[in-house]
Amino acid sequence: MTTNLRLLLDECVTKPLADMLGVSSSALNIEHVKDVIAGAEDANVIKYATGENRIVVTTETGINHKKFKICTHPGIIVLCGRHRHASIQAGAFKKFMRSGHRKLVHHAVTFISENQARIKMIDDE
Repeated sequence: MTTNLRLLLDECVTKPLADMLGVSSSALNIEHVKDVIAGAEDANVIKYATGENRIVVTTETGINHKKFKICTHPGIIVLCGRHRHASIQAGAFKKFMRSGHRKLVHHAVTFISENQARIKMIDDE
């Protein structure tokens, strides 16, 4: 399995954060909701991501495994934590990408903060 990730950045991902994520790894292929389905509801974002085989990246903790069942979409990455500054979130994401665990994000919901990453898989539900 390839560890390259096809990502769809949710509208709540700011431009500075999107730019930082874009340069964080050459293993990323990124689209932004604002460019393809601007204004879409969360369910339509997930539907689009599923059709395009893209993992949704968001800063909204409400887009999670409770709202969108694991294995019904390519995956969700939630950038969360106490520190909401774009550079801190991007640094946490970059650290996660280098950790060797990125292959686990497919068909899972991953919560990344500045000091930890939690990956919810089908067995965890």
